[in-house]
Amino acid sequence: YNGSACAVFLTHMSSAMAPGTPGTPGPAGPREVELVLVKEKNGVQLTSSALVSPSGQTHRSGEERETWGKKIDFLLSVIGFAVDLANVWRFPYLCYKNGGGAFLVPYLFFMVIAGMPLFYMELALGQYNREGAAGVWKICPIFKVCVSVRVCVQVVWITATMPYVVLVVLLLRGVTLPGAIDGIKAYLSVDFLRLCDAQVWIEAATQICFSLGVGFGVLIAFSSYNKFSNNCYRDAIITSSINSLTSFFSGFVIFSFLGYMSQKHNVALDKVATDGPGLVFIIYPEAIATLPGSSVWAVIFFIMLLTLGIDSAMGGMESVITGLIDEFKFLHKHRELFTLFIVVSTFLISLICVTNGGIYVFTLLDHFAAGTSILFGVLIEAVGIAWFYGVDRFSDDIQEMIGQRPGLYWRLCWKFVSPCFLLFMVVVSFATFNPPKYGSYYFPTWATMLGWCLSISSMIMVPLYAIYKFCSLPGSFCDKLAYAITPETEHHLVERGEVRQFTLHHWLVV
Repeated sequence: YNGSACAVFLTHMSSAMAPGTPGTPGPAGPREVELVLVKEKNGVQLTSSALVSPSGQTHRSGEERETWGKKIDFLLSVIGFAVDLANVWRFPYLCYKNGGGAFLVPYLFFMVIAGMPLFYMELALGQYNREGAAGVWKICPIFKVCVSVRVCVQVVWITATMPYVVLVVLLLRGVTLPGAIDGIKAYLSVDFLRLCDAQVWIEAATQICFSLGVGFGVLIAFSSYNKFSNNCYRDAIITSSINSLTSFFSGFVIFSFLGYMSQKHNVALDKVATDGPGLVFIIYPEAIATLPGSSVWAVIFFIMLLTLGIDSAMGGMESVITGLIDEFKFLHKHRELFTLFIVVSTFLISLICVTNGGIYVFTLLDHFAAGTSILFGVLIEAVGIAWFYGVDRFSDDIQEMIGQRPGLYWRLCWKFVSPCFLLFMVVVSFATFNPPKYGSYYFPTWATMLGWCLSISSMIMVPLYAIYKFCSLPGSFCDKLAYAITPETEHHLVERGEVRQFTLHHWLVV
């Protein structure tokens, strides 16, 4: 095998392993033999493995699937996707606007009860099923809605780490500027009275949802290339924490320069601290342009923005590519051509955003494309996994992978807290809708209607596919329902009348 190293590992795991320790087998029994064929090429490992238990159950991938060559490659890819431009422009502004340091109270609260549990859920879902966002719904066919780790790992090492280097460099420069300390004080000023405003809590919840990147299918796609026994629990804690800390840290960088701009032009800070892309594409470059050696600082700053955008774009591409290739197997043979087709198509469509009127297209997409529809998608995902597939069964899957069952806290969040939180957010997003505008220009009614059509187009696919799937299944109404909400691997149990979703225990157990 030219340019690669091949090895076969045979691992024997003792069936007498003590319970409750890492590596404890799941409910299917101890895994006695793990046979793994590893072929490494260009930093990416392709594996074919079989896990055999004494009960005779075998977990087999069925075909070769890439795995990450190094654990750090996966972590950097996830961090690179989750940490994007919104971490730089949106969180600092929201923190300043909503009570400074007091904003961290609702932000961290929603992070703990919803952000981390959903993040953990997606990583575990992809890793156990080893398929993209479409294929994983074999666990509950009625919820399927169709949405490569060949991402060059060398690129990820640069694009995921470069923003942190640049942020540190810009902070070191920013704190030396006159007025910088005033800007940072304004960023951190604590106003606990702002917590009495419901809008502050809504904005904190919204920021958590979109900052972590749940619901886009990217986390599922990335984790599907993990080794089966990878500790996805630890990964979820590490990466979600880094994402939030990055948002907080970037505020020091942004407001040190905003404080400088405020003093230089002798205007109030709230006159220069604005939300949206204008903060990083207009205000911040203006601040940099006034510095000695401004050209150098401008290059450094826009390199950071470029790397932040590249990571998120690669993650989004991987979600689409992995999902479609896992669903339509014939694309496996033409992965490179299919990837090229997706990239070129996306590029051509994106050119609209750099025309003279492109900012209006961008504003419309930013307002509608990833708002309510993403919240609705994550809600369906949480309900499908925790209620229909079953939080107890999902916990068994995680125990089979990492050797320990999720604690009661995680199970309660998955089954009750997170779905209620998401339902609340969906309702609020409809109730508090404001028509899009750019500056003083309000979009016409037809543009708003077009935006809603874009948003609803993805949400409507859930009930439409559910109806189609239900009608296409054989048997009586009860048979159709049983097949629709039972994992495909358990359809033989349906034929024998053993449907766990038809028992009260399934719905009550946590």
